[in-house]
Amino acid sequence: MKERTWLPGWTVERRAFDPAHTAKTESIYAQGNGYINVRCAEDERYVGQTRGTFATLTFNKALPDEVTELPNLPDVTAIDLTVNGERFSLDRGTYRDYLSRFDIRTGEVERSCVWTSPAGDAVRIRSRRMVSLAQKHVVAATLEIEALSGPVRLMVESGIDARMTSSGSQHLHDGEKRLIDGRILRMATRTSESRVPIAIHCEHSFSADPARALPVMQRRRFVMRYTFDLEPGVPLSMDKISCYHTGRDRSFASAERLGGIKDSARVLQVGDACITSVSSMGYEGLFEASRAAWERYWAHADVEIESDDPFDQLGMRFALYHLNIMIDRGEPRAGIGAKGMTGEGYKGHSFWDTEIFLLPYYALTDPAAARALLVYRYLSLPGAYAKAQENGYEGAMFPWESAWLDDGETTPLFGAADIVTGESIPILTGVLEHHITADIAWGVYLYHAVTGDEEFMDRYGCELMVECARFWASRVEWKPEARRYEITNVIGPDEYKEHVDNNAFTNYLAAFTLTHAADIIDAMPKRWPDACEQLSRRYNLHELAAKFRERAGGMYLPGPREDGLVPQNDQYLDLAEVDLSKYRSEAGVSSIFEDYGWEEANKVMVSKQADLVMLLRVMPDLFEPEVAKRNFVFYEGRCLHDSSLSHGQHGILAAWFGLEDMALDMYRHAVRVDFGENPTSSDEGIHSASMGNVWQCAACGFAGLMWEHGELSFANHLPGTWKRLAFEMSWQGSRLRVTVEPDAMTVEHLSGAPVSFTIDGRAFSVSHEEPQARCVCGAGDAA
Repeated sequence: MKERTWLPGWTVERRAFDPAHTAKTESIYAQGNGYINVRCAEDERYVGQTRGTFATLTFNKALPDEVTELPNLPDVTAIDLTVNGERFSLDRGTYRDYLSRFDIRTGEVERSCVWTSPAGDAVRIRSRRMVSLAQKHVVAATLEIEALSGPVRLMVESGIDARMTSSGSQHLHDGEKRLIDGRILRMATRTSESRVPIAIHCEHSFSADPARALPVMQRRRFVMRYTFDLEPGVPLSMDKISCYHTGRDRSFASAERLGGIKDSARVLQVGDACITSVSSMGYEGLFEASRAAWERYWAHADVEIESDDPFDQLGMRFALYHLNIMIDRGEPRAGIGAKGMTGEGYKGHSFWDTEIFLLPYYALTDPAAARALLVYRYLSLPGAYAKAQENGYEGAMFPWESAWLDDGETTPLFGAADIVTGESIPILTGVLEHHITADIAWGVYLYHAVTGDEEFMDRYGCELMVECARFWASRVEWKPEARRYEITNVIGPDEYKEHVDNNAFTNYLAAFTLTHAADIIDAMPKRWPDACEQLSRRYNLHELAAKFRERAGGMYLPGPREDGLVPQNDQYLDLAEVDLSKYRSEAGVSSIFEDYGWEEANKVMVSKQADLVMLLRVMPDLFEPEVAKRNFVFYEGRCLHDSSLSHGQHGILAAWFGLEDMALDMYRHAVRVDFGENPTSSDEGIHSASMGNVWQCAACGFAGLMWEHGELSFANHLPGTWKRLAFEMSWQGSRLRVTVEPDAMTVEHLSGAPVSFTIDGRAFSVSHEEPQARCVCGAGDAA
């Protein structure tokens, strides 16, 4: 990013405009609240811009042969200015005093400059934009224009543009357009296949009356064209307030009607009331309410870092900002897209990213949000049942890519071109990447371990675990010659290795699912009677538990060879070794496919992300420490980190193993996946899971936070260049504050019941009566 400046703590500024790199800026400065997210495109239009507005739950299939995706909704951010007949654009004429500021603390983006048109007319322009965190349906902007060189005739064209597409696919009908009371623009449309009604309203207000105001209605576009005569020294200000509503809004949903309503009239009625209510607040009133909501968020969410490099602190807050806007907290019908809602990448679909990379953050900071994410999986069970049946299995086989609750598998069938064959590469993840069904089971275990939410288990968790285990019980294959169960022909987390057998991550997580489900069945009658009663109507639970234990007990679980290495899969350690230094040192990803075809890469010892490292992360006590460290070092050396999911998880293990420099480097790589200098890394949206990784690096890596076997523990792995790390967390209904310093760790009790834990292996507890525990790490003293 050209001439970008990191300011202490909270703010990013850019002092020059580079239209070639606008797509990344649109993504990383995206604004939202989890219900509505808007890419931060410039007000005016440029070649290469990708305006994007996304509302949760509005999934649609544009054409019968395409998969469902989150549609790009009508845009309200474009504001076209004409000065004495010259269109305002920073690539025409000249500009000075340019400033673009992104305030992470408030979510506001501000831009200002002095622009001189090709004809020599100079104007000062300042704009601010936000998506409200307090009123989740609201997008607002304010604009100020001042003539500098002499009187100018200014034309402002602004409104609603429904000509947006998702990578060329149009998802919306043209719809109805109406001007209400001469001031409110209203557009009613609906998605083409899912038939979700959508209403967009916007209203403009000015500090002076326009000389002329003309409504302009076109196909899929409805704007107002305002004309003003400006005199120097008399700035003109404009507020633009917009509202979005859909038929899938939570207010229209119920247990019997998860899909909301199809009645456009009701959606319009709610939108009419909303725009009337919020427009009277003006931009400043709306901003103050949103700023206060952000302040409440940061009061508990902030992670404080004192480092030799202030980028470490800013990068963490950037991640926390996106972790807040990527989720509609408490909405159980929505997952989190791999790009959040900041771009069209991965079509808004949810992956295993949610359970493995994001759920730890939400479970340990906002348990209600974590619960909603798992209830989304529960409500998606019909699609998981259907996929299992289609593939000849039992139970729930969760889709690799998930969208709306009953969409089922939404993974596209083909991807990029193969450099050798020239053909489109088949995308086999939806067919072979089965570990997601174990990842979701692990997510249920994680959530219950850290929250103790028994009601969740009774209503949702037990059934999820049983149905995931039923899938694995039918998926494993008995091999008579080896007298064991195996899992063949899969893709593990390392997606550069297809059609592998006995992928260690998959086998261990499948066995975990089977064993844990059997334990849950045994505990059901006393702990979760409602779940027991419900599931007993469908299954003989005693026989089911015995079946699960038999499958798990007979499962082949790869162990260390004589050299201490655990095979990632049956084939990996026999593959050809190649020099990967060229690809590991390049800033971009997937550069290996500029030299190798897909099948060729499948035959060399190279990983997109290391399966064994992921296994050691989710099962940290699986092997002896020296065996675990040997495998980490071996597989790290063969990993290209071409997945945004990779660096953060490697950073956690590097911290555990005392590889301090590597751990900090991995943390900074995780931040720079999106927030770094690579000008195209985030063109299609930010990497949601990487944001969770940034938090996990600090909390689980540097503070050693673990929850194994339902027991809370910490260990001091603070990098040598960090003076302090502090964060809040939740544990089984209680709230704690953890502070890590070079020679000590402190845990403070903020609320809730007493909490017991260990720090570097020593036992402590905190409570209302004894609110603080301090461990002088390595010095043998505790207070």
